[in-house]
Amino acid sequence: MDKTFKIISITFLRRTTATLLCGIALLTTSACAKGCYTDEKMQPLAATATDLARAVMRFAKNNPGEAASLDDQELVRRATAFDPNLLESYKGLVVRGTVDGIILVCTGDGRRGLFEDAECSDKVDEPVWPDKSAPCAFTLKVESICP
Repeated sequence: MDKTFKIISITFLRRTTATLLCGIALLTTSACAKGCYTDEKMQPLAATATDLARAVMRFAKNNPGEAASLDDQELVRRATAFDPNLLESYKGLVVRGTVDGIILVCTGDGRRGLFEDAECSDKVDEPVWPDKSAPCAFTLKVESICP
């Protein structure tokens, strides 16, 4: 009887430990899927940022009065209205823009900055996604980036 009890206890303990470890791994992975911004996840977004910034700049140049009166998120929405696919990759994130053609991409809650890009360059100008404390605030100055 004692031997049977030991076998059952060991089997139960092994299964419980394995289940617990699987649960922890699942929670960690699912939490990271929403809140981890790795190079692998952000580089494809960053690759399309210049197109988005150019659309904002073009809209602002063609509609200066209207662009100046819009808040930064509405400016991006209006600037991309001709091609909603420009924002498709950014679902769940906050995308802000300036009339100078700078875009800022932030986490969905709008608290953390991920990257900034100016329309005049072909690369992401300020990738801050590795910095977990980066604020969702514009830091780029057009005059220092664009000739």
